Amino acid sequence: MATRKSSAVPARERDLPPRRGPKAARGEVAERILTAARTSFATRGYAGTTLHDVAAAASVDRALVTYYFTSKAGLLAAAIEPPGSFIEDAIRASSAPLRQRGRALTENMLTQWETPGLAEVLRSIILTAAHEPAAMQRLRGVFTGSLLAAVAGHLDDDERTLRAGLVASQLIGVAMARYVWGVGALAELDRDQVVRYVAPTIQRYLTGRLPASPQPPAAPAP
Repeated sequence: MATRKSSAVPARERDLPPRRGPKAARGEVAERILTAARTSFATRGYAGTTLHDVAAAASVDRALVTYYFTSKAGLLAAAIEPPGSFIEDAIRASSAPLRQRGRALTENMLTQWETPGLAEVLRSIILTAAHEPAAMQRLRGVFTGSLLAAVAGHLDDDERTLRAGLVASQLIGVAMARYVWGVGALAELDRDQVVRYVAPTIQRYLTGRLPASPQPPAAPAP
């Protein structure tokens, strides 16, 4: 007589949603978890964040957090990944006609930070990276491999890497002062004023003459 195989399913698996469920529903659950995780990482840091607290904030079972993201490290990696639209829009702005590129990059930055859902994601990523080395390393990799590379890749002189770094430093600085810290007059200016003040500086970094690098001091005569 053939031995009948047990069809019992472990309790933990019975509590999980089927992988073949509606993609929209699975995406909504994962996004709720990510939203809760971003808030926790930004305010409590990595050490102060627990999967239990994230699950409670997202109103899901804790098992779902590991189901979608494997571990707390996996959750952090997903939480600090900029949305694809953020990178795509920055790449598109960096390929605008050269004479208009400073304005395009400035307006793109403002649009990203003034889009409510995206702004919250960007703010939480920056705040998390500010005190979590792993998050900072990942964010640095994204900026270097995508944004800086895109800006530099659309320039054709020997100083393109330096120019891209100067552009990034200006745009990030404006975003931090205006949208993250909300300090100084820059936070009070309207959008058109910000473009008027910032875009020419971005354009100068892209196309203006940069100061010559200082020559190293000559070695003293023997």
